[in-house]
Amino acid sequence: MAGTRVNKIVEEELPSHGVYIDVGRHRGEFQGSEIRAGEFRLMPDSIEALRDRGFTNAEIHAIVGPRRTLARRKEQAERLSLVESDRVLRLERISDMADRVFGNHEKAQRWLRKESRALENARPIDLLRSETGAHIVEQELHRIDYGMFA
Repeated sequence: MAGTRVNKIVEEELPSHGVYIDVGRHRGEFQGSEIRAGEFRLMPDSIEALRDRGFTNAEIHAIVGPRRTLARRKEQAERLSLVESDRVLRLERISDMADRVFGNHEKAQRWLRKESRALENARPIDLLRSETGAHIVEQELHRIDYGMFA
């Protein structure tokens, strides 16, 4: 399950023949076919959780999905698409890692938005639009964590 951390899979059968899975902060019922395909589609309230973490609407819409699409999903209580769900989990994963490395949420959020010489003057938040960019940001966070400055 590349790109997502599955903390725990509970072998509890649910009435709809799904299983209950804990993917980080996101817990819910997923059908067997979703599990085999790795399709963990989150509910739209996960977007609010990103706002609570300090991500702006502009950042969320640039990375996760267009404003109108996300608003429609929330209005219709429709799950996010697989791609949108992956992007939400990517933002949470990097945010958690930055919080841990810097030991302070505000410092981590500032670092995500500040140009970095180690990233060729790119802002880490801008690289989070792709999984490859997120991997580069993770590598830089590892270097900072272990004191290996470029």
